[in-house]
Amino acid sequence: MLEKTASEVSQKEVIVLGSQRITYGELEEASNKTANTLIGLGIEKGDHVAILMSHSPEWVINYFGVIKAGGVAVLLSSMLKAPELDSLLRDSDAKILLTENKFSQMLSAVLPSIPLLRQVLEVEGDSYKTMVAGSSAASPDVDIDDEDKATIIYTSGVLGKQKGVVYTHASLLGTPDIVSAGIRRGREDVVIDTVSFFYLFGLSEVLFGSLIKGSTVVIIPHFTPRAALEAIERERGSILFGVPAMHNALAMLRDEIIKSYDLSSLRVASTAGAKSSPRLMRMLEDKFNLTLCETYGLSELSVVSMSTLANHKLGTVGKPICDLKVIDDGGKEVTQGEIGEAVFKVPWVMKEYYKAPELTAQVLKDGWFHTGDLVRMDEDGYLEYVEKKSFIIVTSSGLKISPWEVEEVLLRHPGVAEAAYVGVKDVRGGQIPIAFIVLKERQGATAEELASFCCQNLADFKLPKKFEFVGSIPKTGSGKIDRQRLKGGMQI
Repeated sequence: MLEKTASEVSQKEVIVLGSQRITYGELEEASNKTANTLIGLGIEKGDHVAILMSHSPEWVINYFGVIKAGGVAVLLSSMLKAPELDSLLRDSDAKILLTENKFSQMLSAVLPSIPLLRQVLEVEGDSYKTMVAGSSAASPDVDIDDEDKATIIYTSGVLGKQKGVVYTHASLLGTPDIVSAGIRRGREDVVIDTVSFFYLFGLSEVLFGSLIKGSTVVIIPHFTPRAALEAIERERGSILFGVPAMHNALAMLRDEIIKSYDLSSLRVASTAGAKSSPRLMRMLEDKFNLTLCETYGLSELSVVSMSTLANHKLGTVGKPICDLKVIDDGGKEVTQGEIGEAVFKVPWVMKEYYKAPELTAQVLKDGWFHTGDLVRMDEDGYLEYVEKKSFIIVTSSGLKISPWEVEEVLLRHPGVAEAAYVGVKDVRGGQIPIAFIVLKERQGATAEELASFCCQNLADFKLPKKFEFVGSIPKTGSGKIDRQRLKGGMQI
């Protein structure tokens, strides 16, 4: 993929980060040098190489270096703490770790006890840079097959525990072309990227989708609304990738702030990773004069449903791009319009959970992947993501509440900036529905006002039993509300 595009547009910029600008030809040459360095250090086809690096052009160079050497790239989140890295490095069987000096202190307590890890290479270190500089720029002669393992991505996803999702070369490239077609990404597009490449969304849909088309990717290493606006204006960005929390923050900006930037180049925003608010996404479309395309997928099977420029409906994740069944708890398909679990059959599904055949068997049954996600198909064939089954709140009388439904109402209140609704276990084993609220600056709201507002808009059984005002809502690395942390942090 990279070699083909580099041969066609070698002088075109592929990765931009501030003043750092890398062309396709430079990426091709640098990744070849990295690959030959790794081969010289003893990496053989199929060996696992872990990558723990910040969101940067160097991440891309070293990733392709691992792949070109025939290795399996193990992608580690740069937000992990030492005990988490210890667990994943052990589980992944990585022989080499590519990292940066900024992680060295944290890693010092972990590395001596990892049995298979032979080498730790700091990519900005003099010794590694000297080795790479002296390596051949020719493409390594490694026989790579479509069905060879290519990448392991760790996720807590469907089963709620960290596990390595194994992708082959073929399965990784199943969806980038489809997504690119949906948003009409082409060679002249400048992609503004706020999503780290260690997420499948960032790797496959942002990076690979852009490389296939010859687009330019502008990295925003740490998202703020101002950083996004500045990058769009400076680089003439045309496509913005992000998660709903980022798009929400942009949608809530005051008009005078937005109008102080030249954003005329921006035509489409793509969102994935969590359920978005139709009201806020409509605000985003109107304020920025763009089209919002929502994508639905999982770390285990990439994109399975998406909105396109030609066919989108806010409040839905578009239409399925593969075989879908919506089933009840007994495994029977529900009637159209009813809520059930999404079960997909796709050719680009993960190969397996690494070293976890029993976990793989829990989700992959007769070729169908069981997501644990509740969805609804409307009368026009659009798919609505409702919530993870595990996050549905069950009242003492057995009634079920979707947290998102209540959050959407709370976000309509003029004083509310963010809201999260979770069921916190009480001492009797039941669930107490609690709303966590972040108020807007210079605006206020009391618990009594919010309770009254909810009473006017929600059935009695859905009403929060308690309001907790907080400075921020904890989120996972991919921008979803961290409901497990909210549940665990409260004692009722």
